[in-house]
Amino acid sequence: MTRSTRAEVRRRILDAARNLLRTKGIRSVTMTEVGRVAGCSRQMVYKVFFDRRELLLAAVNDRILEIADDAAADATVPGGKFHESFIELSVTIIEALRNDAELTALWGEGSPITAHEALWTPELTDRALQFWRPWLDYGRSHGLLRDDLSNQDLADWLHTVYASIILRHNIPQQQERDLIERFVMTSLTMATAPVGS
Repeated sequence: MTRSTRAEVRRRILDAARNLLRTKGIRSVTMTEVGRVAGCSRQMVYKVFFDRRELLLAAVNDRILEIADDAAADATVPGGKFHESFIELSVTIIEALRNDAELTALWGEGSPITAHEALWTPELTDRALQFWRPWLDYGRSHGLLRDDLSNQDLADWLHTVYASIILRHNIPQQQERDLIERFVMTSLTMATAPVGS
């Protein structure tokens, strides 16, 4: 199987699995059924995805990437209200990931995948850096954000903080905004003195 054919088969299987999981629920979908809907055998499903857990994790990643892509398409780095826009985008992403019905089902009760695990796959860590890079670059070039740490460091830190907020189900949006404004934005704008000085 060529690389492009494998990618096409993987996409068909993933689309079929996500559709079935949305309509039937995580406990009712079998790998045989996924293969049938995808137009391939159960063996092919297992050839592409080692097991059910790997398929579910791929479905979670796929949905998170869709949410990130939608948010990135809607968000442009503003000129005048950088901090306010950064906070608003942060809250939008957190709320979208926390409240998405498909994600809730995929990493909810009865799933072998936890939300914490799903948020920390290498693919999503890389996507977080891509997502925040234009904002970090703009903020640095205009003197709005600290420049003593790399984009990777800042994106990893944002990912850590925002994953923690996503996992808290009882936090109101205004409290999220306040936390991001008081702690996240403060730490992103505050350059630290070198160690030992």
